[in-house]
Amino acid sequence: MDSETRGAGEAFFKISVQRAAGLRLAQFQIENGAGAAHVARRMPAEQEKRVASAGRILLDNIEYFSRHLGKVESHWKADKTRVTDADLALSRSILGGLSRLFPGDDTVSEEDLPPAGAPPRTLPKRFCWVLDPIDGTNNYAAGLPACGILLALLEDGVPVYGWIYDHLFKRLIEGGPGRGVRIDGARFMPPPAPAELDRNEFVSFHFPMDDEYLRRLAPLLKYSTVRCMGSSAIHLAYNALGLLSGSFAHRGKVWDVAAGHAVLAGAGRRVVFTRTDPFPLRSIAHEPPCVPHLAGTEAFLRFALPLFK
Repeated sequence: MDSETRGAGEAFFKISVQRAAGLRLAQFQIENGAGAAHVARRMPAEQEKRVASAGRILLDNIEYFSRHLGKVESHWKADKTRVTDADLALSRSILGGLSRLFPGDDTVSEEDLPPAGAPPRTLPKRFCWVLDPIDGTNNYAAGLPACGILLALLEDGVPVYGWIYDHLFKRLIEGGPGRGVRIDGARFMPPPAPAELDRNEFVSFHFPMDDEYLRRLAPLLKYSTVRCMGSSAIHLAYNALGLLSGSFAHRGKVWDVAAGHAVLAGAGRRVVFTRTDPFPLRSIAHEPPCVPHLAGTEAFLRFALPLFK
């Protein structure tokens, strides 16, 4: 484990010790017309112990993630998406760690779905973990560092906390509604969002894109400064940190958005689904549907949402 990753783990451990001592007050932002206010709010104990444990489990898997970047064999699924041996190993390791600590919780991973022809698996438990062990698998297999790990904690089917490991900067970004955002355990204060979308602000998309979406989004594509990094983890993380004003993803599944949904809420931003909202998530199928969504500032959403009417 390198010194930067070790430092991140030490910072997270310090935060976890403070929480275990009973310091469960979290700062969060409430966006209103006058700006952001800071309010103290208690994190429920059952959420709290899961949040502290999950962060440590993710940090324990970062060394493996880093060591195998660009050095893994690729396989191809029936839907023609790539999967590597590292996807499978990380899925087993992370979900295995969570299941040992919280055996009564449901789990969902992109690499652990019901077999073809089987009925959807129900998710009746109060808590559910949703994992994408490697987001940006094409980048990862090619050795491009714009990739990461996505993990979300759902309560009653709704994301309440999320973790995004950003391998490009080797940092763990986490947060949730009413919890704010943290980077490697330190509180992050998102910059104030502008009242109107400026053409020099960055927005992100995934390509290739179907003709229908190209037609709908043409005004936004022509107006905005577009970035495409090939990873929902990176897009949603940088959206939450204020580096992007908005994002649109049309091919992602529930594991691509669950963590970002929570972290963006912690940053005072929103995810809006342009078709069906997958939350509350109460089952998972062998081939779950895509969940096209817009995410970002209110100014971005005011510009983009009318394009889908």
